[in-house]
Amino acid sequence: MTGLMPIGVFARATRLSVRVLRNYDRLGLLVPAWVDPDTGYRRYSVDQFPRAGLVRRLRELEVPLPEIAEILAADTPEQASVVIERHRERVAARAARLDEIAGRLGAVLAEPGRVSGWLEVYERWSGAQPTARTLVRTPLSGLAGALAPGFARLYAGLAEQGIAPAGPAGTRYLSDDLDAVELEVELFVPVARPPRPTATIAAGERADCLLAATVHEGGYDDIETAYRSLGRWIAEQDRVLAGPAEERYLVPPAPGVPMAALRAEIAWPVRPPSAPSRPADQETK
Repeated sequence: MTGLMPIGVFARATRLSVRVLRNYDRLGLLVPAWVDPDTGYRRYSVDQFPRAGLVRRLRELEVPLPEIAEILAADTPEQASVVIERHRERVAARAARLDEIAGRLGAVLAEPGRVSGWLEVYERWSGAQPTARTLVRTPLSGLAGALAPGFARLYAGLAEQGIAPAGPAGTRYLSDDLDAVELEVELFVPVARPPRPTATIAAGERADCLLAATVHEGGYDDIETAYRSLGRWIAEQDRVLAGPAEERYLVPPAPGVPMAALRAEIAWPVRPPSAPSRPADQETK
């Protein structure tokens, strides 16, 4: 086969491994010029050097393989530019996030054992309350990005049924293992009457229970202070947890609301220390 080279030679010439070339063949990104029907040996053409070089360069720039396929299949440079710009925006967003993380590392490394000041913890009774709810499943790293669209669907579903919220929205963390591949998180909105179940919302109910709670003010980057404060209080009071943790967004993020103005109540259901009679219409803070 004059002008064709075996996969080993093509791999060295293009600085792509044999394993990678076989994978690109399987995906249709770089198909051999000829395959021996008897032996299955692959042969490549010199004319395929430019395509191989483009694929290698795009992979060095961390362009995902499906998007490389889009670029290779583009009929015009403009179509390929759309895909490249999409990846550039994704890389820029990731770089901004890494810069933000890097900016905080100095303080963390300077005081690796530092624990922020403890927040005040209080107890209050939470009465039974119908809710509209929806579930989201997301890795911990994607939690922040999953909440906004989840609540948007929840509120849109309530609006379609003419149901107004009866209190601050919140989340309940149904997964105990925060290192799990996916967390199961319930998004809820208190309502006066249960909603009609649809594809986006379901009827729920917050049970009557005693809560140990604290209020976190400001952005959520240091919300662990609230959780540590609750953990310390639980240990000191020798209490037993009675359900999943929940967050109620008393002042949620919204256009025009400064980060410092955000307020969220972090609460853990707990068993009463003995069996006290419930105080009527009273919340103790």
